[in-house]
Amino acid sequence: MMKWSHTLIAGSAIVLLTNAVALGGAWYNRSGEAESQLQLTQRELNRSYSYSGKDNSGISLSLNWRFEQTELNEYGFGRYSGNWGMPLWLDEAKMAGLGFDMEKLGKSTDYRRRYREFQPKEVLLVLELDGPAYQHDLQRIREYIAESRKLLAASPENAEMQRKARNAEENFKHEQEKGSRLFVIDAGLDLSALRAAYPDRTRYAIVHGLIRPATTNIKKVTRIGGNISELHAGIINVPLNFRQVFNGAVSYEVTVAFGKRLEPWIVAASKDATTK
Repeated sequence: MMKWSHTLIAGSAIVLLTNAVALGGAWYNRSGEAESQLQLTQRELNRSYSYSGKDNSGISLSLNWRFEQTELNEYGFGRYSGNWGMPLWLDEAKMAGLGFDMEKLGKSTDYRRRYREFQPKEVLLVLELDGPAYQHDLQRIREYIAESRKLLAASPENAEMQRKARNAEENFKHEQEKGSRLFVIDAGLDLSALRAAYPDRTRYAIVHGLIRPATTNIKKVTRIGGNISELHAGIINVPLNFRQVFNGAVSYEVTVAFGKRLEPWIVAASKDATTK
């Protein structure tokens, strides 16, 4: 009986200590001035619910982040691409600058062995909201639409060309009205250096994440670079006092702050934000 009570006490102590550490970390993250603060909408924040039995036990938001794709095709638009694939900017030189042995990667031909040998590395990732990356992506899509129209004009009866041109127009409309404007645009190892390069704290947030080396084959040309394996700040819990904002709301605006540990939390939230 004594042993059981000792085990129970020890277990309870571990739980209390774990909770104390978590609360202490959250307090430290939110202490002082926020490292950055972004004004996001439903375009950049996906809503999800957690259920316990029949009762809604919580709401969380996930960052809907993207990056410019290496190749743009009819499935390379925001509504399809998400965050899979190789970012345009995460090339061989960038990966080497982050400390990866890209020469060794180039010599590796076995995919499975390469996946085991080249493990993900923690870096700092730069998030840009409604900036040059998003505008450049829109311009690339405009050019893709123009090319689709040109091909259709040359073969107006071609059903495949008709489908591609129609899809391009629909996808562009989606990008303008619903696509996320939150792009991962850079990576580094030094917070001060990245903040100096991206000083606007209302447009650029810096978070922790994982990247790993990768290769891809585009039009029979092998490209060496990297993939973003994970963005650590992806999930944001909604505090009880803001939950009513997301009940039945189609559109919303949320002020998200990133603290000393580069972890996000909600500062303010409101329904029916004007969607740009």
